[in-house]
Order: sequence, then structure tokens, then C-alpha cells
Amino acid sequence: MSLLVRIHQWLSFLGNFTSLGLAYILQTIFILIFVGISFVALIYIFRKYMARIQRRVGPNRVGKFGLLQLIADLFKLLGKEFIMPERRDDMAYKLAPIIVMIATMLAFILLPFGDLAYFGSLAVTHSKVTLILMFGILSILPIGEILGGISTKSNYALLGTMRAVAKDISFEIPMMISVLAIVIVSSRSYVTGGAITGGLSLSGIVANEIIPYGIIEPLGLLIFFISMVARASYSPFDLGESDSELISGYTTEYSGMRFGLFYVGLFGMVYLSSFLISILYLGGSNGPFDHYVGFLYLFIKTDILVLISFLIWVTLPRIRIDKFVNLGWKYLLPLSMINLVYAGLFVLYIR
Repeated sequence: MSLLVRIHQWLSFLGNFTSLGLAYILQTIFILIFVGISFVALIYIFRKYMARIQRRVGPNRVGKFGLLQLIADLFKLLGKEFIMPERRDDMAYKLAPIIVMIATMLAFILLPFGDLAYFGSLAVTHSKVTLILMFGILSILPIGEILGGISTKSNYALLGTMRAVAKDISFEIPMMISVLAIVIVSSRSYVTGGAITGGLSLSGIVANEIIPYGIIEPLGLLIFFISMVARASYSPFDLGESDSELISGYTTEYSGMRFGLFYVGLFGMVYLSSFLISILYLGGSNGPFDHYVGFLYLFIKTDILVLISFLIWVTLPRIRIDKFVNLGWKYLLPLSMINLVYAGLFVLYIR
């Protein structure tokens, strides 16, 4: 049973086709509302968390404990004038933040959120290739960054874009190779040794993950975590923005809500990367009585990873661009190849 089927049953009086279509729409809206509220909560937690580490108070004026500060910031961004560069490429300039935001939100629709008591499975997408779809959507995100940097005709934005491209090329390959190792390991049951299916589906990987793959592939977990930190573009890998060097990189010429979309997209990637690590390496929603509280297991694992990400963000300094690229090509790429060979040998052994 899943939430989709539950909603379909509730709306069955409308007819089979209509109720099923409305069920998909309503479940998608429910997940997107949950994700949107989570983004707001993440930004608030990050600001309070960073303030505590820096021995400050953080938001504390608007609402109890500053809980309404983000609402005030939202209205401030909505009320700001859009100041746009005179020599901009207008369509690309306006589309860039929208592409980043839409791609981030679409990625969450592919996640298997696990089960929750009466509602059952909260997954929206039940495709057998959600892993491929996920990284296909993630490959759209750099397009928004590139368009945002090039379309403004600003030297600071152009430098930020070039750094962002170098970052993506350096870390996307080790990340994908580490994911390929997961697909290989999930193709065999390490209990019976028999062949199993579902290796290209995020929900299938979780179902096959009796022992978390992070225990079987600790090296793959490390590579994927570092690559996702680079993908999310927060310190020490925020080479594309580089506030102290390039003002704000490819977002330099953006203001108002367009800048806000880039900012929310950044926190969205922190959240999404934590979800992916939890699903691929930490067992996802698996646990005792996961048919009732599986969603809570996934949520707890993800929140712990988010706090670790925030700690890295506020404590580590930005690394130099040449060392950044060398980390991807000279260290993570060879290590990912070693991890891939290990995954193949592991499957041959359990077979």
C-alpha cells in the first residue's frame, strides 16, 4: 500500500482515470510542500547553528526565537527591486535561477521516502530507473549556473562560472563511478548470493540494502560524500561563489527573488545530497518496523548528515582552485576506480 493508492481510494467516486491522475498531482504537491517547509527550516537551523559556533545569537527578533525571521526575509526579497545588468542576455538571465530551482525540486520527487503507518509508501515516482533519472536531473543544475554566469556579461560572474564548470567536471566522474559500484553490489544478494533486480531504482537499492552499503563500501561512501559536498557548492568547495574573492560568483549580478532562488537551491542541494547518501549508503528507510516508521528512519539519518554538512560549511576554509581540481582528478578518480574493482570482486566472492 502507498499514499498514492490511499488517495486514489479516497477519490474513487470520481472514476478510475480521474482519481488516479488527481492522486499523482496531490501526492506530488504534498511532497513539494514538505520539501519547501524543510528548506525554510534548514535555513533557520543553519543560521542558528552557525551563530552558536561563532558565539552569536542568530535570528532572535522576529517571532519567538526568531522563527519568523525567514518569513520577513522572504517578503523583503519579494519587495526588492530587480536590478538587472544592462548588457545581459535577457532570456538566459531570467531562466537561470528558475532552472536551478525546478531541477532541485524535481529531484525530490524521485526519492523513496519510505513508509509511514497508515499512509504506506510516500514515494511519488515508482519507475525502475529512478537512479538514472536522478542523476539526469542533477546534470541540469550546472546549466542554470552556467547561464547565470555567462548571461550577465560580468567578469566576476564569468570567473565563478568557469570555476563551477571545473568543479563539476572534476567531481562528477568519481561520483558516478562510486554510484556504479553501488549498482554492481546491489545486483547480488549478499545473503544468498543470488541475482536480484532493482539496482537502477532507488527504492530497489534500499530494498536490497539489508546491510548498509556504507559498511560494505566505506571508500565509496567517502568518495560520494566528498563529491556531493562539491556538487552542493558549500565551503570548502564553494569555488563557484567565492564570496571573499568574486563577490558572489555567478550570482553576483542577481538581486531580489532571483538571487533568493539560487540561495534556496543551495540549501536544497545540501538536503538532497544528505537524502541520497542516506538512501545509497546508510540503509535509507530500513530499520525495525520500517513498514510503519521507515520515513522517520530516513528523516533522522538525513538530518544527522545535514548537521555534519553544516559543521563542515562553517568550520573549513575554502581550498585553492588548483588543489581543488587535483583532489578530484589525482585522488578521488583513482580511488573510485579501486572501489569499483573492489565492488566487482565482492560480487564475485558472494556469488
